[in-house]
Amino acid sequence: MTSPQSCAGILTHIRDHVPGDKSQVMEYLTDMEHHYAGHPCQKEISDLFASLAIQSFSHVEFQTFMSRVQNPDIIVEAVLGSVRSLLNERNGMAAESALLYILPYAEHPNEGEEKYLSFRDFIEYAYYITWLSPEQTFKVHPYQNCDILFQSGQLALLKGEKNQARAIFRFLSELSPVNDSILFARADMCREERILNEFRNLTNQCFEYAWKPDDLAHAYRNMGYYLTETGDYTGAVTCYLMATTWEDSPETARELAYIKEKAGKEPDVPAILSHGREILDERNIPFGPNPKIIELMVTYAEECKQDGDFFEARKYLSRAKALELSDSLEREIEVIERFIEDNTIF
Repeated sequence: MTSPQSCAGILTHIRDHVPGDKSQVMEYLTDMEHHYAGHPCQKEISDLFASLAIQSFSHVEFQTFMSRVQNPDIIVEAVLGSVRSLLNERNGMAAESALLYILPYAEHPNEGEEKYLSFRDFIEYAYYITWLSPEQTFKVHPYQNCDILFQSGQLALLKGEKNQARAIFRFLSELSPVNDSILFARADMCREERILNEFRNLTNQCFEYAWKPDDLAHAYRNMGYYLTETGDYTGAVTCYLMATTWEDSPETARELAYIKEKAGKEPDVPAILSHGREILDERNIPFGPNPKIIELMVTYAEECKQDGDFFEARKYLSRAKALELSDSLEREIEVIERFIEDNTIF
């Protein structure tokens, strides 16, 4: 294992030796990228290469640099991470400047009769081919391209270019069809424009595809908003309380206070907690995660165990447990962790 101090020393060395002559910077960064390819500090080093490249190169020069490095995807991901951070800070000008360097890598290969789709994780792919379109023929394309386009949609939103953002997100829903982040972005636009029926439809899809706890909680909060806006305060409170099972959010307290003000009385939380499933069933809202997602995760974990890949098995069982909050899954994870511990050679 490489210590943070060692990584910091390497980063300082690279920075301190960047040539003053700009004509030599590309050769220097290319040599350094080759030298540190596969290094334990590669992510931190690639982040630095990406930053230095954007500071030093034009867009054309950046593409030349990318054609020379051994791991261009890691450099693109580093720039993409910077774009995400800048968008979170609402620094649209800096985000756009960085995004322009990697937009050429967002091109999607859909040509002719061949169909390409992208997935953030294996579980999205498994759900798509098992439950949504088992007969469809397609090729899987790396998700990074879609992520670049997704950030360009977020940038368009930040700039107030709503039609552009809407077109990007709709296009992405076709390229990455089991992706809650895209659906949430589309739902946010419907919320802002008060297109409530489409907002609910998109939220229903988010429930179906959610494989991360924060996404499931987000879907419940979205449904809580919809029910508040349609005057169903009991259903809304139920959804907001359900969301806290998977993620705490300051939005929950704010919305519950708003509902109390609108309804003119305190919600009967004990009664809601006692009859939560019944309340949701009456409104055709799922109670908990999609069992098909859980089943796929557990089945895949079992296949990984059979193949001897206990780390991957643990990962997917842990994801299933984070959604289902199951004691039996916890015990399975403990058994795998004990096996890994007993069979790891230090």
